[in-house]
Amino acid sequence: MERVLDRIPFLEKELFLLRLLVRPGDVCVDIGAAGGAHLLAMARGVGRDGLVLGIEPRPGSARLLRAGVRAAGLRRRVRIRQVATSDGVGEVTLRIPIVPTRAHVPGSSTDPATAAFARLPHRRIVVPTAPLDGLLEAEGIERVDVVKCDVEGAELLALAGAHHVLQDLRPIWIIEADDLHQRRFDATAQDVLDAVTRHGYGVHRFRRGALEPVSHATDDEDDYVFIPDERGVAVPRRLDLTAADDGPASG
Repeated sequence: MERVLDRIPFLEKELFLLRLLVRPGDVCVDIGAAGGAHLLAMARGVGRDGLVLGIEPRPGSARLLRAGVRAAGLRRRVRIRQVATSDGVGEVTLRIPIVPTRAHVPGSSTDPATAAFARLPHRRIVVPTAPLDGLLEAEGIERVDVVKCDVEGAELLALAGAHHVLQDLRPIWIIEADDLHQRRFDATAQDVLDAVTRHGYGVHRFRRGALEPVSHATDDEDDYVFIPDERGVAVPRRLDLTAADDGPASG
């Protein structure tokens, strides 16, 4: 099923993965919330007693996220912050393609393989940046269970601002990492894996409804699940795809 979803915009296998990992009462963070599909899946998963912090730098997208959360009756369990996660407080220029692709930081690489990003018709906006550690402190969030991070190649910057989260809070991470996007920052997918595993995490990918351990980044995968070594045995390894969804959420 997830192979089919890979080919349908906004319906990704990670939506199934979130059903496996998110539990009632959890605290989740969606870095790069974009259209909100993953954020809403998290919000339904955490239930009335949980919390989801959605982080999205584009002002228009942040407004639409808030409207979607209101329409779904989930305002009490979701917070939206219009900011880009990075390694410090400041500002960054985002390139917003006119064609329907994700916004992204221009990057530092001159690698010709990434030149397609620069050629896309686009506009530029300046958005605030903040480290994830600081955002959580400002929100009074002292526990995190699951983080999803998809920031179009700037994952290493997001991780650089999340030392406390990685080292002390120890959530499960779902991170997009592929060489094409990482090359814009003179990095590789393996660099992203190494940045997390050095904190004592194991790496997995999601295949046929189950988590499968991997030892390194592979060409046929761009979404990885990082589980703290001490939590591995306590994490469900397989999703029951026949389980009925919960009813409409409220609150």
